[in-house]
Amino acid sequence: MSCKWLLAVVFGLIGLKGSSQNMLLKGDYAEAVSLNVNQKYVFKTPAVGFGRKQEYPKKKKNNTSYLFEKERNTSWFSLTIPADGFLTFEIAPLSVQDDYDWMLFKEQTFNATESTIDYNHPVRTNNSRNDFSVSGKTGLKDGFTENFTSPGPGKSFSKPIEVHQGEDYILVVDNIYPGGKGFTFTSKLQKVLPSQIPPLVVSGIISDKRSMQPLRATITVEDTSGKVAAMAVSDSLTGKFSLKIPTGSNYTVAIDKQGYVLLNDFLPVKTALQPQNYQLQKLQTDAHITFYNIRFLPNSAVILNTSGSDLNRLLHFLEQEKDWKIQIIGHTNANVFTDERYLQRLSERRAWAIKNFLLNRGIASERMRCFGLGGKHPLYDNKKPEEAIRNLRVEIVLER
Repeated sequence: MSCKWLLAVVFGLIGLKGSSQNMLLKGDYAEAVSLNVNQKYVFKTPAVGFGRKQEYPKKKKNNTSYLFEKERNTSWFSLTIPADGFLTFEIAPLSVQDDYDWMLFKEQTFNATESTIDYNHPVRTNNSRNDFSVSGKTGLKDGFTENFTSPGPGKSFSKPIEVHQGEDYILVVDNIYPGGKGFTFTSKLQKVLPSQIPPLVVSGIISDKRSMQPLRATITVEDTSGKVAAMAVSDSLTGKFSLKIPTGSNYTVAIDKQGYVLLNDFLPVKTALQPQNYQLQKLQTDAHITFYNIRFLPNSAVILNTSGSDLNRLLHFLEQEKDWKIQIIGHTNANVFTDERYLQRLSERRAWAIKNFLLNRGIASERMRCFGLGGKHPLYDNKKPEEAIRNLRVEIVLER
């Protein structure tokens, strides 16, 4: 990576993280508002009309369907590319009722004062129907393959574009409905798109901890939001498994087999190319199951929606293993600025929140006991943020 590219990315990311502006919109190409790549803009005042000149009058017969039929409520922007890479952006309506279409052009510069665009040949467009399932968002997004999207439902995003340092692009955004609420615009420049990075292959053997005999078990890899990245079943004769996961994220792995203790652990991505072998322990009293993806609101016992996978995994275990009872033990970080008794009470309230979740789904109360240990038993170094978050866990202890 060159120093020039690195500096461009660093300054761009700083802008993306910290900038939010309420800028005025302009309705003509000649007055296109200059925007920085890797920066977020907020346009609270909606565009009204087509400006002084209607660059796109009512559609003629020889025009293609991916061009604007006509300008309704348009805004024009210019983007100067700071480095080579792939450009993506997102237009997010402040009201899901608004339907934003857009076209992107590469600007042709003749000299210091003269430039133009080819109005009939944009490099990207998206005129799809407003999709409420994505809150009306549209733009260029990795994973999409169409350069031009014609009117119709779905397909809210178009394919990213490869750009080069010093190039200028013109974006025209049109809200087809009058009286809109405005929108936010966020752009991003990446050296390589995530979809271009080969997936990480994770493989290994699952076996019985005592006999070392191979086991057929289900292995699930999830990201930190609880989204399943990959799933596989190990071979019953060899115990071998293999799966592919996207690179660039942190993951947890869960291994489930009836009659055995659920295994949950962090997947060591840095060493994932090496065999990842796991040994499962048969169910026994005092066996521990640790859940790292059951999360709560800060200083609260309200369970976050991202906890669903682990909670449902625990529910399924209790429905299968009806002879077993459990202790639910909540843990927090050890915080020198927080009273230990408060942390202990908080961790206990969180354990009760999990019990209530299970009660509401048919698990008998007498099968569950709740405890809170605060931050007294960390598994990882609390001084390192990336490790301290792993101490925010829920442990399950089996009992008869």
